[in-house]
Amino acid sequence: MLIRSVTFLLFMFAPFFVHAEASIAQDEGSLPPVTRQQQSASDQQEEDRLKRERKAAALLEEVVSEAQAMQLPENRIRVQVAAGDMLWAREQARARALFGEAAAAIAQWTWKTDRRDNEEAETMARLRRELVLTAARHDSNLAFELLSSTRPLRRPNNGANQFDADSDASLEQSLLSLIAAIDPKAAFQKVFESLDRGEYPMAIGNILRRLYSKDKEAFEKLSKKLLSKLTSSALIDSEEAGKLAVDLLEPGPIPEVSTAGSTNSRLSDRPGQNQALRESAYRDLMDAAIAAALTATSSVTPRAQDVAAFVGLDFTTSTRGITFAGKSTSGGLFLQPISEIQPNEEEARQNNTRMLLTQLQQLLSRIEQYAPDRAQAVRQKLTHMGINNNQITSIDLDQSTSDGLMTAASLAPLQVQAQIYKHAAQKALEEGNLERALQIAKDHLAGSARDSITQAIELKKTAMDASPDNLAKLRRKLAALPSDSDRVVTLVDLATAAAKNDPKLALTLLDDARNIVNKRANKYQDFRDQLKVAEALAGLDLKQSFGLLESGIAQLNELLAASAVVNGFEAEVFREGELPLQGGSELGNMVARYGWELGSLARVDFDHARMAADKFQLPESRLLAKLLIAQRVLGGEQNSFDNNSRD
Repeated sequence: MLIRSVTFLLFMFAPFFVHAEASIAQDEGSLPPVTRQQQSASDQQEEDRLKRERKAAALLEEVVSEAQAMQLPENRIRVQVAAGDMLWAREQARARALFGEAAAAIAQWTWKTDRRDNEEAETMARLRRELVLTAARHDSNLAFELLSSTRPLRRPNNGANQFDADSDASLEQSLLSLIAAIDPKAAFQKVFESLDRGEYPMAIGNILRRLYSKDKEAFEKLSKKLLSKLTSSALIDSEEAGKLAVDLLEPGPIPEVSTAGSTNSRLSDRPGQNQALRESAYRDLMDAAIAAALTATSSVTPRAQDVAAFVGLDFTTSTRGITFAGKSTSGGLFLQPISEIQPNEEEARQNNTRMLLTQLQQLLSRIEQYAPDRAQAVRQKLTHMGINNNQITSIDLDQSTSDGLMTAASLAPLQVQAQIYKHAAQKALEEGNLERALQIAKDHLAGSARDSITQAIELKKTAMDASPDNLAKLRRKLAALPSDSDRVVTLVDLATAAAKNDPKLALTLLDDARNIVNKRANKYQDFRDQLKVAEALAGLDLKQSFGLLESGIAQLNELLAASAVVNGFEAEVFREGELPLQGGSELGNMVARYGWELGSLARVDFDHARMAADKFQLPESRLLAKLLIAQRVLGGEQNSFDNNSRD
């Protein structure tokens, strides 16, 4: 009877189970084929990423282990800092241990190092800075502990104490700036100590803004402390104090809002961008700044170095920039002098007041609003000093648009206008606006500068048509360029522009470039050109990209072996018989460049990149390449082991 009942129940519910199974099958089958394919591809990509990261983590541990056998303390420390940074999100305890080992090594090395050796001292300072600021991105308390445990010891009869003190103060201010956004209360405690030591961290404004919304009592306490330190005499004595004062004055005070139905007012719950002081404190600071600036006197006969500071140009870093100033009515300039001669105490004080006065010119509208009775005195002082209409402008040549560069060029002194117009034309080319680039060249450039722009325009126009006749014409024009390096740069630029719409043309252009660089390098520029082509090929022909890198690695091996023989006679590539991982030489930096590029390819083919890294014969270069591969895969776009800009 029981058996018959169970059978009956199963029979009754059988349609339900069949319907449920059918529904599930229908739901699974209801996904469009494209969606299922996309999900499958996404799952595969995620699986590949995790597999790649596991391989990179294993490679990183191998590198850390191998680094223990290195002779140079700086090499071991750099590996520990980089590894700690990469491992923090995955294995925090291990990362802390690595940071701690690096700190212990720095402290020990600091004590043993001859402080009279400036190169050794600077290396130590860079390592310490790298350690502390790297740790700060993860844990502010740990960063302060590392700062303290690695602080240089004060020793008698040692001339480097001032270097130690300046380096330590600079690092602490950088640390405060970094953690202000992470842990404002921790920064609050530390900034009190800095103010007591006569230091003026630029992070104070950021800390005040964060405390204002989170801890009004701490905000008031820090404001009061700050105003007690930023006196007129302090602004005269300290350039840093003046810079901080201007930084706090420029955005204006935290606004007050009227209370509904009352004549009373209260501070806004949310200050505007960069506002950090209550109005009363703001007025007090403005009074102190004006009083200090009004003590400025005309400079004595300018030195040649100060006149040479009229225009500052710097094209050596990865982000290029120009800083210039408009002429004053008296023809003088009040930029901080670029000079090898250190000013005496009185000259330094006057430099501070002139700089402060110049900066207050930009705040005249604020002065009219919050200290109207002092505005006329400031204007008269500016006129007397001859710094009316003296505007300092900074231009980022890499980030600015062609329109922005054109505007900046029209305002710049004649000495730098041509260079800015040339960059505006090049930027227009990058933006694909060939007609604008040609117009800029015709209107504002002359000689070789105009010729180079018009030639680049003609090449781009020719490359737009991939017909055999046009390609032949393009190759003839490329042959007329002055150097192989110019030809490589042009081919890579043209291929990059064509890659999206015409990958076949891009490969044809890159094949021409590869034929140029696939030869024995005669100078470092040849290696850089080879890297350009390898990077451009990575997305189109991975095999060819690896081939170029491996060819370069083979020659780097030869150069490293030769440098080891002549080290100390003709070159200083090795130190204590070992290749420094950073900052040792152009050859060492080139090893890092190739390792970094292998890291880029490792994101696509980890195993091949790892095998290519093993082709470095010198243990230090092989270790560096493997470390950079791990860094690119596990996280990090910045190559901290290469002092040179990446072209």
